[in-house]
Amino acid sequence: MFCVPQIHGGSPPEPPWQSAPRRPGAPKPQLSREVVVAAALQVLDAEGSYALTMRRVADQIGVSASSLYGYVANKEELVQLMLERIFEEVDVPPTGGNWQETVKEFARAMLAAYRRHRGVAALTLGHVAVTPGLLATGERILAEVRSAGMPDQVAAFVRDLGGLYVGAIASELDVAPLARPGQEFLDRFERGLDVLVRGLATYLTEPLDPRAGWPSGS
Repeated sequence: MFCVPQIHGGSPPEPPWQSAPRRPGAPKPQLSREVVVAAALQVLDAEGSYALTMRRVADQIGVSASSLYGYVANKEELVQLMLERIFEEVDVPPTGGNWQETVKEFARAMLAAYRRHRGVAALTLGHVAVTPGLLATGERILAEVRSAGMPDQVAAFVRDLGGLYVGAIASELDVAPLARPGQEFLDRFERGLDVLVRGLATYLTEPLDPRAGWPSGS
């Protein structure tokens, strides 16, 4: 007959696969949409976009993944809320200036926001950002270039093209990060901006070429 050995001085250890139960009376984390978004940003900043899952965000808070769905419908909505929070950090250049410098200043501000949040560039490349703040900013830039005489068909591409450029640069840095991006990187970024803005400026003096597939309009 086998005897179970007695362990003196304490209870037997729990199996390593069994998680410790919550202490009786321990308070549960207080959830809100703001808490969920803040936790998602913490995961993004620390681990990048590939680690951003509903389960990982729930782990960051200390709750079950299913509990998050009372505050966000799905990951897509969570990403949009994160982008809205990040874009709130972007300083929009004042109105009434040179439209070319306005576009460049906005691109610089966007890149700075991307650099503060590792992995957000990949999210913008994979999602169409439709947050209220970004739409308002887009309207602001659109009004600036239209007031300079830019054709509507071209003006509609300015934010989209600029966003893709800045997002691609930031994503490249996320994939192959530089501990301290130097002047060479900044020069490259600025030269790219100059190419884009100069190209846009040609539409102020040259008519749209129907052979390029431009739709008719003003």
